[in-house]
Amino acid sequence: MAGRYTLLTRLGSGGMGTVWRAQDVVLGRDVAVKEVSFPNGVSDDEREVLRERTRREARAAARLDHPSAVTVYDVVEEDGVPYLVMELVEARTLSEIIRTDGPLSPRVAAHIGLAVLGALEAAHAQGIVHRDVKPGNVLIAPPRQGAEGRVVLTDFGIATFTGDSSLTSTGLLLGSPSYIAPERARGQQPGPASDLWCLGATLFAAVEGRPPYDKGEPLSTLTAVVAGEHAPFVASGPLVPLLEGLLVRDPELRIDAAEARRRLEQVLRSAPVTSVASAPVPVPVPAGVRRSEQTTALGLEDVREEVRQEKSAAVPAQPARAVGRGAHRSRTPLVLTGIALAVVAAVGVAVSTMLRSDDHPATTAGGAGDRTSAAPPASPSAAGSSATPAGWQTYSGPAGWTAAVPAAYAPGTFTGDPEYKDPATRRLLRVSTTPNGRSDPVQDRRNQAAAFARTHAAYKEIAITATTFHGFPAADWEFTYSSGGASLRVLNRVFVVNGRGYSLYFQTHTSDDWPAARADFERMAAAFRPASSA
Repeated sequence: MAGRYTLLTRLGSGGMGTVWRAQDVVLGRDVAVKEVSFPNGVSDDEREVLRERTRREARAAARLDHPSAVTVYDVVEEDGVPYLVMELVEARTLSEIIRTDGPLSPRVAAHIGLAVLGALEAAHAQGIVHRDVKPGNVLIAPPRQGAEGRVVLTDFGIATFTGDSSLTSTGLLLGSPSYIAPERARGQQPGPASDLWCLGATLFAAVEGRPPYDKGEPLSTLTAVVAGEHAPFVASGPLVPLLEGLLVRDPELRIDAAEARRRLEQVLRSAPVTSVASAPVPVPVPAGVRRSEQTTALGLEDVREEVRQEKSAAVPAQPARAVGRGAHRSRTPLVLTGIALAVVAAVGVAVSTMLRSDDHPATTAGGAGDRTSAAPPASPSAAGSSATPAGWQTYSGPAGWTAAVPAAYAPGTFTGDPEYKDPATRRLLRVSTTPNGRSDPVQDRRNQAAAFARTHAAYKEIAITATTFHGFPAADWEFTYSSGGASLRVLNRVFVVNGRGYSLYFQTHTSDDWPAARADFERMAAAFRPASSA
């Protein structure tokens, strides 16, 4: 191959190709070669898209310099087929270790987690998002000369560069459903926080023997990722605070890499780590645990859609959200065609309306039960209010409420809730509702604050105070926290009208003029009308 590499034995196959043991005849060393597979019937344009995927993987991995990131040596093509040449890591995957040796102890898992986190931090510093962190992509080499076994994160085959959306603008869903971050399952672009969620899911599987979400088939699993409860903690022990912080559905509320590192190091300080590869500490596996891993792979319709998107300047790429995100065993790939992906998108929209209030501590509406804000932005409405200032835009929400915001506030959605953001001041207002509001909004916010503080070390409470809103009992929760390196200030007002809970979540940067920002919020709050009085 290319006059330099000789393929020796097949090591495994995955959704995007086959990995071989090969020899570099020039340097006389064994290497791993990934042969990229093309779906049957692809056109020349579609093949070029896939070839560019391989080139991008090479560029992504070649920019990384970290002992826990697999090293890429070369990329070559032969007869139109791209091959990625990488270092050969003599190791087992974490998924194999879990399957054959049983779950790991929390401290061994923490050791692995720190190594993978280091690779992710190096990637994120280069603007690279991995997007497919899972046990099958974590390699663990046996210990050598008394040293711990090397832990390597591999397969950057669906990695993306921040700002490089030419191959990701279609919302193509790649990866294992059990390890796909909720925002990806909802069709949003992934960011560094998405990789951190996947790390949390991977470490959950390492200690519990099963992924946090696994319903036996992809669509049900994706639905659970977006709206369901993860499997209970049975053997996670000291890792629970870390896992709780990483598995937060809202990427803006998820702990960042620095906090994840602090919590992992805290687990390691509690006791020494035994050998990672040769002596994992087994723990009991709960009854009924399924040890399966399903993989979604590139479908032909997805490739054709990418070609259409690249040829059409009329379809802009969705920008990535800024936040603070080897060898495989043979398995049958699951191909999600365009129709199936549409179903996934519909499921994401539907289940985003059913998130429990305690899943989003900073944005919930003062009540337990299902949330009813739909995924599309609330539509503009001609119906105004006597409290609406001239020149403001009025919107009608799916639950029957109306909101009015200054003209500079652009509508959008976040985790299924309508929100309105001023790009100049970076102030935003987010509206969420639930059909079952709690009767004591102050106590509800205190409960939410306690949960939020456990996952955000930078959280600082300003006040939780009782108030009234349009004549209804309400609570104002004011606090600051950090996300993605930004220091943010929040005022979250919750109240209940005829049993329905409402949340007006207002956020701005701490550097903003708070009295002016607060006045901005109060004007928008005064113009808001719940369903019963809209």
